[in-house]
Amino acid sequence: MMKQPQYIEEKIIIEFDTKELQGILTFPISESPHPAVILLHGSDRSPKEDPYYKAHADNLIQSGFAVLRYDGPGWSGGAETLESRVDEAISIVKFLQSRPEIQPDSVGLWGISQGGWVCQMAAAVSDKVAFIIPTSGPGVTPAEQEVFRVEAESKSAGFSDIEVRQATLMRRLMVDIVLDNPVYPGVNQAEAERVGPGPWDDVIDLVYSSQPIEPTVEFEKVLEMFHAVQGEAWTKALHLDQVIPMFDSLPPQAWETAKGQMRAVLDVNPADFLTNVHCPVLAIFGKDDTSIPVNKSVARYQKYLKEAGNEDVTIKIFPRASHTIQVDGDFAPGYFDTINTWLSNFPFNEGEK
Repeated sequence: MMKQPQYIEEKIIIEFDTKELQGILTFPISESPHPAVILLHGSDRSPKEDPYYKAHADNLIQSGFAVLRYDGPGWSGGAETLESRVDEAISIVKFLQSRPEIQPDSVGLWGISQGGWVCQMAAAVSDKVAFIIPTSGPGVTPAEQEVFRVEAESKSAGFSDIEVRQATLMRRLMVDIVLDNPVYPGVNQAEAERVGPGPWDDVIDLVYSSQPIEPTVEFEKVLEMFHAVQGEAWTKALHLDQVIPMFDSLPPQAWETAKGQMRAVLDVNPADFLTNVHCPVLAIFGKDDTSIPVNKSVARYQKYLKEAGNEDVTIKIFPRASHTIQVDGDFAPGYFDTINTWLSNFPFNEGEK
């Protein structure tokens, strides 16, 4: 006998701004209306059919929730900046609320990595978001997260102490180059002395100079620094294979504009959003995550949500799990059970039990 399907899938198109977002809405076979969860990608540009997100739809449907997954940022003309991604997410919440199969007051967001920031920001500015499930969503700024990532990934790759220090120094410099008020001058100058002379010296002199710097001169020195170290194995976590082509294609006169765009991302601070999140929160982390500082992120979530007066907060750290909450290539044991149980215990889901 053929096994009956456990859900129904429908391809949908969502109008956002001047674009069309392609998505797949998965319904439980039980009677509607259903509560719903929207899956938000990280910074990956993968499509809605990506196995990682399909696995979430296949598993989270067991909670009685409808699940919407759609193309990642930029894939089908979608949003790219964090602010536009937030507007996009809220627009999709409203789209689902207009569907007769969906409980309009029971639509929430799950987001991985950068999608975790989007969860926080959307819930802070819109009461349409019923709950959020940030997964490996940093509780720190993008600047802090990137510095941690480079250091942790370099250590994990087996580079020597001096090589790890060089890579981390470079990433901190890349942060301070962009910011109006550099945050690492003392650390970077001390580390430069520790690791010895290198192409970073000229950039340090420029970034931390008390004299005004001509933007084109600064741009040229930064580019020289990148080219000088691009062949070094220890630069792996810096992704210079992506950074250098971008800089090479950038006219020097566009440097100030490019810095402004990068600064807008690096200045994002979860303190500005989590302190305004009042809906239920399930924050999930992997203990062995080398992309974000897990312990610091957990502490920030606890601090900021307490300041918000939010007492409906659950934080779960999965042992040995990576940034994608996987262990040895599989999802961490109990990962989907944790989410499904949390979702199923909400009052707004009583009709689905």
